[in-house]
Parts: sequence; C-alpha cells; structure tokens
Amino acid sequence: MPQAHANAEIGAHCALPSCNLNDFLPIRCKCDQLFCRDHVFPDAHSCPLLAQTQTTSEPYIKLQRCAAPSCNKPSLEAYVANAEDTLDRSPALCPGCKQAYCAQHREPKSHSCSPPEPSEPAPQKNAAAKALLAKHFGASSDSGSGSSNTRPSNPKKLAQQRQIAVMKMRHKAKPLDPKDSTGSVPMDQRLHVFVRQEGQDKASERVFWLRKTTWTGRALDMLASQFKLVISDTQPLKLLYINDEGTMIALRTDQPLADQIPDGAALSLSREFPV
Repeated sequence: MPQAHANAEIGAHCALPSCNLNDFLPIRCKCDQLFCRDHVFPDAHSCPLLAQTQTTSEPYIKLQRCAAPSCNKPSLEAYVANAEDTLDRSPALCPGCKQAYCAQHREPKSHSCSPPEPSEPAPQKNAAAKALLAKHFGASSDSGSGSSNTRPSNPKKLAQQRQIAVMKMRHKAKPLDPKDSTGSVPMDQRLHVFVRQEGQDKASERVFWLRKTTWTGRALDMLASQFKLVISDTQPLKLLYINDEGTMIALRTDQPLADQIPDGAALSLSREFPV
C-alpha cells in the first residue's frame, strides 16, 4: 500500500491507493494518514478506526460535511471541537439559511441561498424608518394628516418627488470617498444617499454622494469611517435600505450599491440584521 508522504512545498499524495492525488492542502485523518479533500472522510477510505469503534461504547465522530447538496468537503464548522460553544467566536454559518458550508460554498450566492422570508419589522424600527422617509420625501398618503407635504402613493408622482429631493441633496451632499472632489465626478455618475445611524437622534443624519460604480462593501467601510464605527466579527455592521413602505432591507456587500437602491435613497447603519 503506498504511503502518503508530505513535503512543505508540494503537499502530499492521498493515502487512498486508488486515488494517490498530489494534494497541495492535504487533510490528516484521525488514523494519522493524509488524504485529499474528497477522501478525508473515514467512510471514504475505509478508515481502520471505524472497525475499532464498533466494539467500543464511544462512537466515531464524523466530520460535518458542507451543506451544499453536491459537495463532499468538510464544512468550516467541522474542525470545531464543540460547535455549540460559541463563546468568543462567531459560528461559520450562512447568515441567511444558518447552514455550515465549506470555504468554496460559504458565500450565499455560491449555494443559491434562500433565506427565510423576513417578518414585519419591529414597530419601533418601522416607525423610525417611516419618520426618516417622511422627513426627506414627505409623509405617507395613508397617514391621515392631510398635510400638503403628503407622500403620494402614485409611483410616477413619488418618482417626481424623489427627483426634487435629489436636486436639493446635491447642494449639501458631501463626497463619501475622501479621494473624490466636487469637480472630479460628473453629476450623472453620482449616487446620493441620506444616511443615519440606527438608535441615534436626527443630528446623526448625513447626506453623501459617491460614484455609482462603488460596491456596497466599500461604501459600508467608508460610512463606518465617517460615523467612527468599528466593523469586526464580534461587531458586525449592516447597511440597510429603507424602501418606500418604510421597511428596512439588508443590502448585499458583493454588488454595486447603485444596483440595489435608487438615487436619493435613505440608508441606515445597523448592528442588527432585520427580522
């Protein structure tokens, strides 16, 4: 039987005779042999420890596999001694479906994630979102206030009102990216946004413009810097879009911001994922 041999530069050959693949990132099984990622599971290489544990009271613990249907790789949670112990660590789970995946399928778009339908936002958050919309685009037409600043329910009129709001924004908006200046980016290539920090008073609201080609992840980093907020595994930060109904929607960081929101949108920086 060929023995797997390791080399710091070229990895190791899979110890399974029928494979013998030279893997640059081999994984060591509990039987102390090196295997490729496809044969590291005990039942994939007829691990001798499987037979030994049949006569003992302690079962052999299999590595947790990636939740993607066609993937046999170990998940990122497979090597955690106690997956239920989340003290001082953030579980490597998809934020949408809460499943464990390998490094290749960890991103939601890589496993066609279908997160559960969001429920109605909490009343206090919904109220804050609607208040922000009312301030910049007028109150909702169903508010019953009878105000002349009522936000129309007609999509065409709402779009016109948003255009007027954007025109007003242009006079006071500041560039979000410190590398940009007023004359460096044409007006038609700018995206204007109202931004507030969740849980703060109206004084925290600010108006920015940024390039339409800016990715949401980059915009989130720059906003965190502007508001002096820290982003880490233990202190995640979400960028939420407040739509015309006052509902907060979490924006994807792997897409351009202009593809997810209209010009003149109201955004909120939040430590909590909307539920």
